[in-house]
Amino acid sequence: MRTRVEIKAEARGLIQTARVSPLLMTAILLAVSFLLDRVVSLVETGSLFYSYAFTEEEIYRIMNGDYQLLLDSVSITPQGTFFSILVSLFNVVLSGGYYIYCMGIRQRQTMGCSSLLDGLSAAGKLIWCHILMSIKIFLWSLLFVVPGLVAMYRYRFAIYNVLTDASLSAGDAIRLSCRQTDGMKGSLFVLDLSFLGWILLSAVLSGLSGPIIGALVPVAFNLWLTPYQVLSDLGYYEESQRLMGRV
Repeated sequence: MRTRVEIKAEARGLIQTARVSPLLMTAILLAVSFLLDRVVSLVETGSLFYSYAFTEEEIYRIMNGDYQLLLDSVSITPQGTFFSILVSLFNVVLSGGYYIYCMGIRQRQTMGCSSLLDGLSAAGKLIWCHILMSIKIFLWSLLFVVPGLVAMYRYRFAIYNVLTDASLSAGDAIRLSCRQTDGMKGSLFVLDLSFLGWILLSAVLSGLSGPIIGALVPVAFNLWLTPYQVLSDLGYYEESQRLMGRV
């Protein structure tokens, strides 16, 4: 099996050599997600940029148990909740298209911007797989934090399985992921930790900058980190596929 250093080096190379830049695709993904969030805010609150600021008196009342005031400050309507759920599910499908794009460039294919919509072909299965994983992770988390964390890594490759093998059901994809990540969960955890420095640097630079630049710093870091993380993750996925004889 290739080392983490080799897999991450390959991911960086792919970011630089892909015919359609992963940075551009990530920018489109983030922009669409941002616009959808603003629409949700508009539907729920009537404002694109809703922000409720508590007065000192209101903070005092909440601290003394007036939780109804806290609930009243959050505008929740049936239509807003329904639309918010729809947007969340669409983001799952959009992310599926992004993974398909990343899988394509790992195979040295030319993947266009329309790849972001390729997840629509497996929309139902993607959404059901996401729901099943969320339920399972939540139930494991009820036992304690650690089982929930382990479950997250156990199901890590389920979405990839849905996208690469149309014959698998959502449940099959999750069960296959459990076998694929057997003995690999520790390596995936270390992989995630290896990106922590970038995340902390983004937070520090954002805090040291002014309000405008401070808001742009995390966006700039995400443009680089998102494809870097996904392409590295897919490197481990491909290794698991190879070890199981599925490629």
